[in-house]
Amino acid sequence: MKTLILLFISGIFSLFGGIFGLKKILPLFATIALATALGYLCYDSYYGPEYLRNMLVFDNYSTLFIAIAIGSTLLIALMSAKGFSYTNESFGDIIGLMFFVLCGVVCMVSFNNMVMLFLGIEILSIPLYVMVGSNRNNLKSNEAALKYFIMGAFATGFLLFGIALIYGATRTFDLDAIRSLSATALESNPAMISIGLLFITIAFAFKIAAVPFHYWSPDVYQGSPTLVTAFMATVVKTAGLGAFLKFIIYLSPMLSSDWYLILAIMSAATMLFANMVAVLQDDFKRMMAYSSISHVGYVLMALITVNKDTPSIVGFYLIVYSLATIGIFACLLILNPNHNKDNSFSVFNGLGKRSPVLALILTVCLLSLSGIPPFPGFFAKYSIFKQAISEHLWLVVIAICSSAISIYYYFRAITAMYFNKVEATESNELPEKNYAGYVVISIAFVALIVLAIFPNIIGL
Repeated sequence: MKTLILLFISGIFSLFGGIFGLKKILPLFATIALATALGYLCYDSYYGPEYLRNMLVFDNYSTLFIAIAIGSTLLIALMSAKGFSYTNESFGDIIGLMFFVLCGVVCMVSFNNMVMLFLGIEILSIPLYVMVGSNRNNLKSNEAALKYFIMGAFATGFLLFGIALIYGATRTFDLDAIRSLSATALESNPAMISIGLLFITIAFAFKIAAVPFHYWSPDVYQGSPTLVTAFMATVVKTAGLGAFLKFIIYLSPMLSSDWYLILAIMSAATMLFANMVAVLQDDFKRMMAYSSISHVGYVLMALITVNKDTPSIVGFYLIVYSLATIGIFACLLILNPNHNKDNSFSVFNGLGKRSPVLALILTVCLLSLSGIPPFPGFFAKYSIFKQAISEHLWLVVIAICSSAISIYYYFRAITAMYFNKVEATESNELPEKNYAGYVVISIAFVALIVLAIFPNIIGL
């Protein structure tokens, strides 16, 4: 609870800080505030679960996913001075909106009432619409904001309709009560329950960009500013998957075998389609968008076969994925700090000679995402495959084939770094030093190495 209050107050301060000319201290303030919120979160979890009138529950489960979201935002905030340089006049607004998105994340992964789930998704989504279109001089950013808003409107409609149907069948929004009434509700109103669960699932699929509800997500990721793309690919994915997993855990008595089959087909389609289309992309940010979609497919495998270890497995996967993704986008921001070049793979040409350290870190992040041993991405995928193989062998086979496809497009960037020469029209020199960016990629690199050595470090 203290964490939620601190995030809200920090967001308000950031907004007023921008108004009163305190923009220069906002990156430092955001870093300190996020670190403090993370400390409060860990401190409160030590004393056991905390209930907010049974609407929100702060326990080990919610602590894990909130910590991943805050940690990811902390790394992004370190780069905010350079990453949001295009919007100097409204810099405080962007920092404040990041804090408000985190308030939505807290509500989403801590909800114990369907109303709080809806509020959490809306609190998360509305600031994101503004952040996506924050580069007002860029038509692609404006287009991305409009498309993301339309996607969000569809998701909200499906979610509200689904919640209304579940309420109509059970007469309650409380998750514990819905679970206890599941048998009676299924007997008396099976159609309302089935359609309601399907609509809520579609709403979650929109939020996590699962196929076939991903349609405009690559456009949104490509058109958004680099740091906003990194923020959505990590923090928003963490919130959506954390809330979806909690929804499945609580309402599993209502979920039929047909529902799990639909989710399995969605997982397979997401992995195969996203990886195959990513191979065809020439824009690196768009490729990373499809990469992000494909990783949703892998996590959905874990959600199909839920057991007591699933939260830890999903948490570990999201930590590894977030670190690698933020490290990659931090490298891209260092190479293209002013957003004045395209983001084709040629931006990495000759990086192995221009900056061997930067190339090494980027290589580790890409190899981790591809799931190649001994990097932590391999252990993350292995844990999910191990959990799913007994019940869904066919899905594991598809996941392995999809991972093999992903190696090709990740290696396109690695090949450009070590084997392609810098184009004659470009300088061999890197842009001006982005010290905050180097700090972020160093943290990501060290964390990935530690997780590769101690893959069992995450547990609930």
